[in-house]
Amino acid sequence: MVDKLSFHNFKGLALCMVGILYALGASLYHPIILAPLVFLFYFLMRRTIFYLYTLPLLSVYLIFIPFAGANFNMSFAFLAFLGSLSLVLSFRAHLDQKITWIFIIYLLGLSFGLLHASDVKLGMKLTFYNLLAFLIMLAGQRIASKFSVETILKNIVLFACPIGILNIIFLIFPNLELSFLQSPIAKLFIDPGALKILFGDGYNNILDPRKAGTFFVNTNVAAVFFGMLFWISLSLKFKSKRSYYNALIVIYFLALLSTNSRAGLGAVAFTVFILILMNIKKKKTWFRIIIFSFPVFILGVIFVSSGLFNNIVDRLSLSAIEDDPRMRIWSFALSHIDPIIGLGYGGWEKISYQMGPELGTFPPHNHFLLVWSWSGILGVMALATLLFGILYMSVRRYTRTKNPIYISIIGCYTTVLFQGMFDNYFLHNYNIAVLLFMITGLILYIKPSADNEKN
Repeated sequence: MVDKLSFHNFKGLALCMVGILYALGASLYHPIILAPLVFLFYFLMRRTIFYLYTLPLLSVYLIFIPFAGANFNMSFAFLAFLGSLSLVLSFRAHLDQKITWIFIIYLLGLSFGLLHASDVKLGMKLTFYNLLAFLIMLAGQRIASKFSVETILKNIVLFACPIGILNIIFLIFPNLELSFLQSPIAKLFIDPGALKILFGDGYNNILDPRKAGTFFVNTNVAAVFFGMLFWISLSLKFKSKRSYYNALIVIYFLALLSTNSRAGLGAVAFTVFILILMNIKKKKTWFRIIIFSFPVFILGVIFVSSGLFNNIVDRLSLSAIEDDPRMRIWSFALSHIDPIIGLGYGGWEKISYQMGPELGTFPPHNHFLLVWSWSGILGVMALATLLFGILYMSVRRYTRTKNPIYISIIGCYTTVLFQGMFDNYFLHNYNIAVLLFMITGLILYIKPSADNEKN
């Protein structure tokens, strides 16, 4: 990709002029909005360090800073800023990537809900958020055009390791997690607004002593996060054969178990099933599955016997599944959402009270149903194009190249797809979006010279 920013070309000159005007405005309004310019200076002066270490760190740790009565997400803003910069400097290079067009189709499908939205502000907010996620994917493409994808992924799983360890500790010592959530440190990594609601009227499952979520107020979303890191670590192990990845695999699997998420475990089993189907003809695959499954089985028996996971065992029973309130929510959604145009943004909030005071504020707990309520059949088709399109591309490239690095993105999207069938639409969760779309841009980027991998 083109990587020039100077006074000798029009784009560079225009960006520098905008930067000067922006700085003048910041000096009159608030110094903190100078942050993007500081970021740009650091990016230009320490480019290699920025790509290899800063971006992987920002991909897993979101830093919130109070600003103008809101909480400024520094990490998300910097990554989106890099994507914007890359879009300006490398516009044609991004349009040559198939994944770029898939995401554009996704954005257009979601935008349909704006035409008949009862809450335009909500619709604009969610549309803008997904646009920022698109820019993060472009940032991933830019990194992949310059550095080793394996190195970036390695740094991501290494930097995230403390979160996984903390999640295991917090399951064992729930009072320690409660103290953490009430500490000023938590406000740096979790949206302070979400924390405030958590200890008010917004009780969430992270406060359950039988569950742990660390940087997430919802342990089901935490399960997605750790599940993604688990598959990235596993693919790197297959790719490089380095023994230290074994420790990371165990840590992220135990962190996933510590969330006590039924859907999280189901997502792992579903992904393993997909990978078996992809490699069913390989004898070595069966051997690896047996070798990999044996320690997982032993760990599962030990932890279930310890009593720490009695909650998840009980919740997997048939009676618990039948009594799950999701069944009532799904039935209501299927009978009240217009099958063609949906309800528009804000429409679900207008009718959900009919489910009763116990469930009246709950979203559909299924990302296809929620997108259907927003943007109708076009939105559902757009979301399906994004999730299944990326899965198809990844599986096809894996079967053609036998490159284990594609296992990471197959695992991540299978996890998001499966768990999203039972939970809220967490593609607009900051942590999930940053990690998911960053690695999407990283792994699915095709360099111009790599025509043999195009599909």
